[in-house]
Amino acid sequence: MCAFAQTSACKPIGPHSLSPAEKAYSDGYYAQAQELFAQALQQNPTDAVLAAKDIAALLHLDKIADAMQALNAAVAANPNSAAVLTAQAEVQIRRGQPWLAEKSLNAAAAADPCYARVHLIRSRLFRIESMYASERTELEKAYALDVTDPDILMAWSHIIPPALEVEGTVKALEGPDKIDEETRAKAEATVHSILPVLREDSQTCKVLPTAPSATLPLLPTRDDGKHIDGFRVEVKFPKSTARLTLDTGASGLFISKAIADLNGFARGMGAPMDTVRAESVQIGPLEFHDCIVGVSELPFPGGSDGFIGTDILASYLITIDPRAQKLQLDPLPKQSGALPGDRSASGELAGYQPVYHRRQYLLVPVTLDGKVEKLFALDTGMRMSAMSPETAHAASDTKMNFTNTLQTKSGAPVQVYRDNFDLQFAGMSMERQSRILSMEPSAIAHNTGFDVGGLLGFDVLGQLTTHLDYRDGLVKFESPEAAASSGKNKGTEKAREEAECPSYASAEIPLDQTLQLKVMGTLDSAHLKPGKEIWAKVVNGLMYPGCTLDRDAIVYAHVTAASASTGPAELGLAFDHADCAGRSKAPMTFHLIALLPPPDQSKSLHSALPTQVAGGAVQISDTAAATDGYDALLSDGGKPNTVHPGVVVKMPGVKLEPLGGPGCSARITSASRSVQLAPGAEFILALSSSAQNGKP
Repeated sequence: MCAFAQTSACKPIGPHSLSPAEKAYSDGYYAQAQELFAQALQQNPTDAVLAAKDIAALLHLDKIADAMQALNAAVAANPNSAAVLTAQAEVQIRRGQPWLAEKSLNAAAAADPCYARVHLIRSRLFRIESMYASERTELEKAYALDVTDPDILMAWSHIIPPALEVEGTVKALEGPDKIDEETRAKAEATVHSILPVLREDSQTCKVLPTAPSATLPLLPTRDDGKHIDGFRVEVKFPKSTARLTLDTGASGLFISKAIADLNGFARGMGAPMDTVRAESVQIGPLEFHDCIVGVSELPFPGGSDGFIGTDILASYLITIDPRAQKLQLDPLPKQSGALPGDRSASGELAGYQPVYHRRQYLLVPVTLDGKVEKLFALDTGMRMSAMSPETAHAASDTKMNFTNTLQTKSGAPVQVYRDNFDLQFAGMSMERQSRILSMEPSAIAHNTGFDVGGLLGFDVLGQLTTHLDYRDGLVKFESPEAAASSGKNKGTEKAREEAECPSYASAEIPLDQTLQLKVMGTLDSAHLKPGKEIWAKVVNGLMYPGCTLDRDAIVYAHVTAASASTGPAELGLAFDHADCAGRSKAPMTFHLIALLPPPDQSKSLHSALPTQVAGGAVQISDTAAATDGYDALLSDGGKPNTVHPGVVVKMPGVKLEPLGGPGCSARITSASRSVQLAPGAEFILALSSSAQNGKP
């Protein structure tokens, strides 16, 4: 939400002599560097930059617990330091908490917009958010501010020169000069070989298929003879056909050694161990070429011939439909430019939600039992969902005899948690999920570069129709029941949506039953895209059964619509989560009912005391809101101390429809080229009827 621009006043850090610790770090001797940084910190324990360098060295050594301990000491000594806040963001990313890292980076940039590593760490966030153009922009900023930082130099050299080479090559190919076919083929091959570096791309086939779309049958498997526990896809090799388990957590193709030998596949020159090269692979009407294929001598579960990772189909919009037992591949919305850009805002992707993308993994934030939020990877190749012991213990109240042993057909026992878990993710709520496996997270953490709390397996995903967009890092889940219901009434879809939108019993909402939020940075519809999360701070507290929002607590919204044009510009916002006391990012439902200008033009609406609503020991009247000159404007001529939904105070040309946006979200329009809310502007929210009944 908060955007911080690099100012012309920033002075780049020029070449300078390095300390022994910095020299060791620059040369990649991280253990030696960390020891020297720690020694220097003993002499200067309040040096924030030194502490940040020590933490960076610990992270390079994968000593996450030690980095956390060092970070806690650094925060205690310098809580508002840009260096310490940036180090905090770096640790949060490694711990699988990118949503917290974004907040830390915003605070760091506010403290010192010239601190180069803010841009470096923000580029890492943009990378896993599929915001590749923004990643390059941040790396350019970091490089311009400090070319002596070895981490900045390495990241910049890994991305920016290859990007410039792709742009130059494409420009030459599109130029007026005639290029012979051999040179053109070599140039195009160079571009294709470079592009995977510029995005999260685990493609193992060098030539992508050209068919615009395809529908593939999914072949169900039933380990117990009754219940479907997975799907397989038929894949044709030159001399045989294999049925491979469809796996959203795997990468490319993985087959048995018997099939590899039958087809005469051999390891390619310089290829990884336990792989072979397949010149041609056919999947339905699609043909893939020059593929690196994993090989296993051990049998695959359920007698499968291997796995097919859905990332091999990443050039398509993928739909896994268990109900129809089909895999649908459709064209992705077109993008302009030779380089990977930021996540698409195409209307074709309406209803999709952003997730994090790292290598072959699509990672979804999952809230367990409303207590803890962790990243989970989508993994249809797992019959049962799994989570790490740390994640399970954080959510469960069970302390003793936490798991039961489950014997598998292969003979290897696994541990299953005895507790049931409620899972909330990407707009879905799956209650009382049982038989969740205990997993060792180190392997997936090594592959992704950060902690992952668990895996959503076929037991969960098999209940849903799953839409995947690897290019843009987007997913959409639908329950078959909801999809069937919507299909019956397509002609009345809009009317039904309007009927389901909550209605206000009265056009006059008591002021002391509203929540006042402050915008912490510039909000501009020209720079936002649907699916983007924004946040604002609570001005004064609010209490209701199940959630206490303290002063400065964070309330989150996601952008449902954003446009900038010569006509009315639009911004849609849905406020759907909040940091309740003791519950981070708890699901909530608020409605934006009024807008106020920044504090130099307005006054506080509420007293400093929290207000309790929806019943309880304290009456609303006991903590009545203070009045000021804008109360009458908020009521729009109605009763005193009330808010008329849709009112906008002293913001010319701006209009608000509380339920006028997609999915009953708020719709803000402006007569200007874009909807702009300055830092300090205020949102006035009303609790939805379900929230007031204690059911967020």
